[in-house]
Amino acid sequence: MPSKFVIFIVFFGLLIVPASTSLGHTVDPGNAAWEFPPLQWTKDLESGYVSTAPVVVEEMLFVKVGGRSDSPGGPWDDGKGPGIYAFNTYTGEQIWRYEHNQSRSGFEISPPVFVYGFDMLINGWTSGNITAHNASTGELLWMYETERISWGVTGKLMPVIGEPNVQDTIHISTETGVLGLSPNGTLLFQHTFPDNATGYRNGVGLAILSENFSIFSSTSGLLLATGDESGGFHSWEIDGSNFSSWDLNSILGASELKMRTPPFIMYPSHQNDTFGAGVIVQGSEGGELVNLQLNNESNLSVKNRVSLGIAPSIPVNLPNGVVVTGDLDSVKAHCFYNLTDCDNATVIDFGPVSGEPVLLVGNYNLGGIPLVVPHNTADGYWAGHLVWWGENNIESSLQWDWHPQKEGWLTAGVGGTTEVMAAANDASWLEVRYFDDDPNAPSIDSDEQQNSENQETKSNNSTVTGLPLLTELLVVMTLVLSTAGLAGGNMAAKRAGSLGILLVLLLLLPTLNLAWVTAVSDEGGDLETSREGFPEAWNDSQVVCFEYPEDLWWDEAGMTIFLDADEGEIARLEGNNSRTCVGGLSEHQTIQTATVEAAQLAGLGYTWDSQPLGIFVEDIGPAEGGDGDRWWLYWVDGKHGNLAVNLQPITNASVVEWRFL
Repeated sequence: MPSKFVIFIVFFGLLIVPASTSLGHTVDPGNAAWEFPPLQWTKDLESGYVSTAPVVVEEMLFVKVGGRSDSPGGPWDDGKGPGIYAFNTYTGEQIWRYEHNQSRSGFEISPPVFVYGFDMLINGWTSGNITAHNASTGELLWMYETERISWGVTGKLMPVIGEPNVQDTIHISTETGVLGLSPNGTLLFQHTFPDNATGYRNGVGLAILSENFSIFSSTSGLLLATGDESGGFHSWEIDGSNFSSWDLNSILGASELKMRTPPFIMYPSHQNDTFGAGVIVQGSEGGELVNLQLNNESNLSVKNRVSLGIAPSIPVNLPNGVVVTGDLDSVKAHCFYNLTDCDNATVIDFGPVSGEPVLLVGNYNLGGIPLVVPHNTADGYWAGHLVWWGENNIESSLQWDWHPQKEGWLTAGVGGTTEVMAAANDASWLEVRYFDDDPNAPSIDSDEQQNSENQETKSNNSTVTGLPLLTELLVVMTLVLSTAGLAGGNMAAKRAGSLGILLVLLLLLPTLNLAWVTAVSDEGGDLETSREGFPEAWNDSQVVCFEYPEDLWWDEAGMTIFLDADEGEIARLEGNNSRTCVGGLSEHQTIQTATVEAAQLAGLGYTWDSQPLGIFVEDIGPAEGGDGDRWWLYWVDGKHGNLAVNLQPITNASVVEWRFL
């Protein structure tokens, strides 16, 4: 089963199991083990501070740098200005480099955001500009200029892409307000912070403010939100309308508060809890973690608040109302609903943390949630922890420390997954770790094959289920509320819960259907595979055959056409199977890349769809998936495949047989 679907099941499990037993698994600390991937390659970027986590998207790795200048206040060193590096994740080869010399600060802390479906990398800069690049080539697609007072754009952007009935929009919190851009850079809406307030590190987050939140309501209370340096809290609808502002200083009875991290949704822990908006505010003496809710009079009220130390890091939101925070003293996990069976704050790690703690996902599922903490010291390092519920409190286990070969202060988090990790520090030093047997590592010539003009690729969203971001969030919230309803004591709640579970299944039906078609078929028994009739030259090579039903076959019925990878058509064989076989292939590690090359050599169009379970083959040549309720199925050396094609390994002498059944 591909990793994203495993994560999806585990993640939903975290949300619906009672708080006393969830947040990962009930864990025996002695058995909790997160294996640390080996160091594969390093790079001295020599381009100033790296202040935000690298972005890893399969074979592409993006690193944002702040720029280097040997003359304080002077021009950037040649080729070392603020910008983006793009590398091959597995080889370290530099793919492209962009310099944004308009920036002058040296601290570029707005995290890069990859926009799925558009192959686009979006960046906010301290110059005040927003840029969009083709992620594969580095081509500058467009640039949008915002007002810069001091620091420009320093918070995380949020794309809302592929949502039904919602226009594709990139939501941005700038230094002076918020705006929405289309994927082609067109302005969709814009709002200015009141009272000339400005923002710093003020990223965009999702929040639920409504006291009467309901997934069945057209006004659900699901909003986008941000903050500013004057303690302002701002929210707006997904379409950019209804921009509203509140003064947190007044609400919290404080003064000179700042809001420098994105708001987030507070999930309920128990049946009687409600959703809320989580925010962190910072003051001269320390910070606070606050849970806010909007009452019927449109006033914000405080559900709960917890004191923090100085310079809080970006919070990490875990299931069951648990929030992880870091400051100059320690990293803590907060049971935010004051549960009787949980201490309010549990220390995960000691030491200064003022940057980006990261919750990593991947194939790891042995127990606990993988969390990486950046320690911002002169010889900064990253610490990997597992976090889980114990009998009556949150527990954690330090799994490894990652000390870079070139020391320096660091605030940037770790990018990637639990198996493929990339991290860099203020010494402009980048390190990449992954396992040698990583199934996603590219095979030889895979880049060339993927870019073939004969291919048609559909990209999916970067979510666990493969659904758009807000749709997946709706699924999660539906499941949370429905499970609480089923556990309730009255029949109305149980009926509502049952309806909610049904809605979840309907939303996930396309994903589950593709999984079923990929893995199961009434025709899916093993075959007796033989190389009899194949050219002798193919004995030690990889072979891919495409067998068609008579109504779609273009040649004499029962004819096998043999095509060699180097010589073209070399023979024909009369028999019972109408098929084209391509041999002489080599060095392919998965069915996916072998099938791509074979289809190209045979002149067959090849279309696939990237799904949560992996790559699902739709069409090969004239046979289109779903025609007559027939689909493409494959066998490897006679064994019916039960994995997605990009996850199914093959040997150097495998025979892959595709049949349209």
